Amino acid sequence: MKKCVILLIAFISFFMKSYAQLPSQTDNSQYNIAQMIDAKAKLRNLGAIHSESPKMRPTAGKGGWFLRYEKGWVYYNPKLNQAFAIMENMMKKWGEAGYEIGWMGFPISDNLETPKVYGFYTAFENGSIYSSAKNGTHYVGGAFRNEWAKRGYENSPDLGFPKTDEVAISVNGYTRYQQFERGTLFFGNGKDVLYSNNPNATSPPEVQKYQLSFTPNYTSGGEPGGDLDGIDLYGWMDIRVYKANGSEINDIDGKSYSLFNIPKDKYMADEGFKTHLSFIPTNRDFIRNYAVTQNDINENAFVRIVYWLNDYDKSSSDDYLKLKTATGSIYYNNGNHPYKDIKLQEIVKYNNRTTREDDLSDGSGDSYRVGYILSLSKK
Repeated sequence: MKKCVILLIAFISFFMKSYAQLPSQTDNSQYNIAQMIDAKAKLRNLGAIHSESPKMRPTAGKGGWFLRYEKGWVYYNPKLNQAFAIMENMMKKWGEAGYEIGWMGFPISDNLETPKVYGFYTAFENGSIYSSAKNGTHYVGGAFRNEWAKRGYENSPDLGFPKTDEVAISVNGYTRYQQFERGTLFFGNGKDVLYSNNPNATSPPEVQKYQLSFTPNYTSGGEPGGDLDGIDLYGWMDIRVYKANGSEINDIDGKSYSLFNIPKDKYMADEGFKTHLSFIPTNRDFIRNYAVTQNDINENAFVRIVYWLNDYDKSSSDDYLKLKTATGSIYYNNGNHPYKDIKLQEIVKYNNRTTREDDLSDGSGDSYRVGYILSLSKK
């Protein structure tokens, strides 16, 4: 009899310890949330409910709930209607940021193992916390997290795991930095995130600026021998320069992006066009300059050239001269036009100066070729 009583008391004690947080089923939503929290704790093997918190409690953030267990916490995110498990080291770091009412917000993942390089992370609404044995536990958010994600997170060959939190500075317009295993990121309002390959850097590296110049070099064209009209050209050729993320690098002089724009009623006939072309290499109106940085080059910034050229034909319909070898096509200037992209790294590869040719054709004999020089020079 005594043995049965002891077993009964032990069973009751275990039941109360494990399920003391569950409200009555008449509490509806709270009961469902408690069930969700309890199920997550069991799934993540968090053990019994911690003695400091025998009952599920509301968070400071509206609509949330949490409960502490022997091996971690479970938080209910009201926006996602899900419960997430958070471990001790992640909880401490999250607390430094103000828990769910701080800048990071509610958790949106459990404490998870990183997929390739050994470590752990927990994702939150506005940031993440990462932990590794070598580098400790640190949060990553905002522009730094976006840049880190673009480079491959902890698997990035030039960053790796974070080894500090964000650190405030005031150097050359940069206001924050964060160090990683193999590099450092810098940020300032109105500036792109700047990368340094020095993992111990505390001030942004000097930015080497280059002047990118585009200069048309020569043009040529022709028609089948039986066509007496010759090439009567109208249309335009535009150039723009972009960072790898798609943001545009503006022309230094603020000039039009058109290298030439010939209206149809003012087409260039053979004789006049040839005369005009002889001035192209020295005519400053045909040169565009762009201020680019070494960081732009390293990050695969590129030149984009778009054509819309036509041969005015007096005896029949006009011939559209299409770019033969195009990178793609884009809706631009009220039409869908082919374009060519050239990475700045390709210019560097040829000692900072390369001559290119683009061939255009109507597919039936009319052809046109544009030659140009792309060069980079240090400022």
